[in-house]
Amino acid sequence: MRLTKLHIENFGKITQLDLDFTASLNEIMHENGWGKSTLTVFIKSMFYGIPAKTRGDEVRSVRTKYMPWQGGVYGGFIEYELNGTIYRVTRTFGKSPEYDTFELLNYSNNSVTKDEIKSLGEQLFGIGEDSFTMTAFFPQLNFKSASNSELTANLTGVNKYQDDLANIDKAIKKLKEKRLDIKRQLPKKVEIEDKRMQLNQIKTMSNMLSKEIEEYEEQLLKAKESKSQIDKTLALEKDKLSLQEEKYKSKVNIENEIKDLTAQVTSLYEKQTSIQNKALDNLNNKPKNNFNLIFALLIALFCVIGVTITIVYLLNVVQMSIFIPVIVLSIIAIVVMAGLKIHKDKKEKNLDSKIENSVNLATNFKSQIDELNESVKKLENILSEKYKNVEMPSRDDYEGIKNKQSSANLNIYTIENKLLNLRNDLENSISQADYLASQIEQMKDNLSSLSAKYNLIEKTIDYLLQAKDNVASRYVSTINGEFSSILGKFGIDVKRFVIDNQWTVKEQTNVGTKDFEYSSQGLQDIISFCQRISLINKIYKKEKPFVILDDTFVNLDDNMLTCAKQVVKELAGEFQVIYLCCHSRCSMLN
Repeated sequence: MRLTKLHIENFGKITQLDLDFTASLNEIMHENGWGKSTLTVFIKSMFYGIPAKTRGDEVRSVRTKYMPWQGGVYGGFIEYELNGTIYRVTRTFGKSPEYDTFELLNYSNNSVTKDEIKSLGEQLFGIGEDSFTMTAFFPQLNFKSASNSELTANLTGVNKYQDDLANIDKAIKKLKEKRLDIKRQLPKKVEIEDKRMQLNQIKTMSNMLSKEIEEYEEQLLKAKESKSQIDKTLALEKDKLSLQEEKYKSKVNIENEIKDLTAQVTSLYEKQTSIQNKALDNLNNKPKNNFNLIFALLIALFCVIGVTITIVYLLNVVQMSIFIPVIVLSIIAIVVMAGLKIHKDKKEKNLDSKIENSVNLATNFKSQIDELNESVKKLENILSEKYKNVEMPSRDDYEGIKNKQSSANLNIYTIENKLLNLRNDLENSISQADYLASQIEQMKDNLSSLSAKYNLIEKTIDYLLQAKDNVASRYVSTINGEFSSILGKFGIDVKRFVIDNQWTVKEQTNVGTKDFEYSSQGLQDIISFCQRISLINKIYKKEKPFVILDDTFVNLDDNMLTCAKQVVKELAGEFQVIYLCCHSRCSMLN
């Protein structure tokens, strides 16, 4: 197949570009910065699309990198000829693949296909984008040779085993990942030793804790014995103190009783005195006997008056009427005096009764006072005989012993609490020791198991690589023949470089082989170029691809460049070549 024309609507910095292509050599010369590399990416993207994400060591995704600088439709079309029929593939791109559009036009029947079931490049060339890039796509500067399982399958001519070879690579990759994962999981011997050291430290600590527990248990036993003795002493002291307090209480009760009796005596004395004083007052208030004398004289006078009146009446000296007022007044005086006499006698009688009662009551109070004084005397005798030396007991000794008891209880509590903590620490240490011991055993088991798996994976990888090498080794000699043939056109010693079973170029030296990347940059470019040309002739079974050379020879000297031009012109006789350069020195037309 060959490209016939392209149109770029907008792609990176390129906008509204149209190009026509010949069937052989197509040279595009522009200065650096024009967009030659952008053009090559556009051509490849028309056949393989643009990946969604960044791959490899790209700083950013191709999709983002080549978004139109000036905006507008992102894409364009390419026309190509296949078996005499012209096709046009049109693509537009968006932020992600779901926004992309695809259209394939067949000019022979004007049929249009808009669904790209499989990558168009894979349908046309029979290889994926990576393989296409490794062979027919020669990037600008420092391009390197490479290979993959797809290339291996095509190069060996065992396409039917392509999936198997790819699976081998996948299997090797997974096995290497698994090997790395197992390596990460492998317990280090130093880790096991650290665990053992920790275990020994914990065992030592457990022994120390056990000894410390024994010591504290002995202390606890002694503390409890001491506390028991203190409890007994405190009980005795408590009984003694209770007896003393009872005696003192009895003494205080008797003293209080004496005080009460004395108070009663005092009260009775006061009452007796008060009664006696009242009786004396009543005695002093009795009327004197003058009243009786006056009353007697008045009666005598009345009698005289009566005799006088009688005599006068009998003698008839004067009229009787003259004596009537005198008689009346005398009678009134006698009556009044008689009333007063009666009242006086009654009052005197009442006073005599009161005086008598007061004397009787005072006599009774005296009897009570005597009885109370006798009781007081008896109580005072009891105090002097039984409670003479009884004083209020001191609680100092009792409180001192009680404080000792509290200290003993606190000491026991402290020891018990310390024992509890020590036992918990010992239990934790034992648990940690058991856990570490199980960890060590598990790590040893894991080490043994993982080491066995690791060794098995190592052997499996070696076996798969050997199997892959065995397949490739049967065909590498053919590739080396063509590689040497092309390399010889540059005047390079063909025995110096060889392609190995991994389809990579090695430089042969007196001490073995080494990577050719250690050579000069110009020599590296020639070797990579020759390797890729030799691969192209073997790998493409369906359609011969177009070959894109993007400033491939900028590092060559004049002699090597002359040889390169000749090789490219020969290549253009077999493949359609799109050659991009920026200097007339590198032009294939000179």
